[in-house]
Formats: sequence, structure tokens, C-alpha cells
Amino acid sequence: MIRLFVSDIDGTLVNERSEFEKETIDAIRRFQSKDGVFMIATGRNSWEVDQITNEVDDVVINCVNGALLCLENGDVIFSESLDRKIVKKIAEYCLENDILIEFHGFDYTYTMYDEKSFKERSDRHFLKSYDKEMADGFYQLIFGRGMMVYDVPLEEILSREIAKIEVLYISDEEKDLLIQECRKELERCNYSADSFMSNIEITSEKADKGLAISHYCQMKGIDEDEVLVIGDSGNDIAMLKRFRNSYAMANADEETKKAANYTALSNRELAVAKLLDRILEDQ
Repeated sequence: MIRLFVSDIDGTLVNERSEFEKETIDAIRRFQSKDGVFMIATGRNSWEVDQITNEVDDVVINCVNGALLCLENGDVIFSESLDRKIVKKIAEYCLENDILIEFHGFDYTYTMYDEKSFKERSDRHFLKSYDKEMADGFYQLIFGRGMMVYDVPLEEILSREIAKIEVLYISDEEKDLLIQECRKELERCNYSADSFMSNIEITSEKADKGLAISHYCQMKGIDEDEVLVIGDSGNDIAMLKRFRNSYAMANADEETKKAANYTALSNRELAVAKLLDRILEDQ
């Protein structure tokens, strides 16, 4: 019996245009009506999942790659921030090498770059794969919610609690060099790569999506065999490996598929909705 259903957002719960389909909303509500708990597990911050929680009530939010676990009303179950020495080392490396970086706090997201250059570099990345309208839409969805603070000095960033560092739009070669240069720091972290923004996401070693789910299960008395998790990218691997009922999306990369025990349909095919309905039929 599945009591807790955990879904990533981008590439999983929403379609390729980041739209939340009515069929998926209805399936979540049906699952909840049978006493099921629906949890979102995402790299986004809590304020960035409002497109989901506005449509569906009583969602548990496992966000910033497991660094923050909270209820829909904002009550925090737990949070975990990065060591400031780690933040400083990675920030200084990115500044020296002109690599775009942002810092996810528990209140806002910060970047050392000004808004114009940040937007220009984002445009160059998104326009490699999408038309101008879709590229602008992605930028607004991810960065345009009024919670990004630009042109922030490193000293000010270091005075904040930072839940996640996100290094953006870097090549495979740049990723390898960053990992090599900051290896001592990264060995004390959880980090993963994601293809959508060619990024590296870095959190505390005590924070990943799988650990946050286990914490919630212990708190609520849910057995791990009563959990189903589904995702599509590198920051989902920790939770896919941790739980037996793990599904990778058909549109997932190969490394993510290897981490899961099962494969679902793609996000274009309403995979989450159909999986929820199958669970309800079986139960």
C-alpha cells in the first residue's frame, strides 16, 4: 500500500512547458481523498512551488534538494544550511573564473551578478534549445518571481543562511575543473548535476531529497515500503536509490534511470497522473 507519493516538479510533475495539467491535479486530489499524502521534492525553493500548492491543498514541500522540509502553511519541519567556509570557497572560485552562481537562502535567492548580465547569460543558454517566447517563459518561471536579489556582495551573502549553491550554465569541462578545485569542500556536501540548466546543485551533506523523505516517514510512522518516489534528473538520484518503489521518467537521463527500479511514462504522457490512478486501482 502506498501512503506517501513523492514527485519531482520539472520534467516530472509538469509538462515540457512547465504547465501543471488538470488531469494531474485531479489525480492528486483523488489520492489525497483516500488518505494519501502527496509530497513535492524539488530543487526549487518553497516560494517557487506556489504554482503547485495553489492548485492542490495539503502538500508537503521537500525543497531546495532536501535542505528544507515544510508544510504547505509554511511550518518548517527541518532545515539544513551549508557551512560558510564551503560557500566562500566555491563563490570565490566562480568569481575568479567568471562562472554564474546563485545562492538559495531560506528567505531569498542571491547572486553576485547584476540583473542585466544574469538575464543575458540565461537568454544565451535557453535560446540554444527554445524559441524566444519559451526562453522568456522559463526565465520568468525560474527567476522572475521577485525573490531574486541581484548584485549582492559576497560578504553579505556569507552573513546569510545558505541552503543551496547553484552553479549555472557551465560546460562539462568547467564542471570537472570546479569539482577538482573545490574537492575538499564538495566532499563535505551533497552535489548533483542537472542537464536543464547545465548546472551543479550543492547542499549540506545532511540534506538531500531522500533523507528529507525518510525524516518525514519517521515523524509520521510511514514505512519506507509505503513510499513511492518519481523523478527525472540528477538531483532525484538520492531518493530513487533510497526507496524500493522508485520510478524514473521515460524522459530521464540514463544515470537517473539506472538509479530507479522502474520506468514510468514521460511527462508529456501524464506519467504522475496515470501512476496515481494505477495505485488507487490496486489499493
